[in-house]
Amino acid sequence: MGMLVFAVPALLVVVLGYAVGYTVAGWFGASPAVAEGLGWATGLVLLAAVVTAAVRWRRRSRRAKG
Repeated sequence: MGMLVFAVPALLVVVLGYAVGYTVAGWFGASPAVAEGLGWATGLVLLAAVVTAAVRWRRRSRRAKG
């Protein structure tokens, strides 16, 4: 159960990034294969950004308490 607490939000972030990247690539007329690659890349970049922001926020909140 503990793994799902982290895996489900991470999967949702990746899927959201994938959907945004795929849609934007489609707007610019990219082929489906290119759009899919851009979608996955966008999803992983968004996941990295969210994890980085969460780690920074956690560090700041610990310093403020400490």
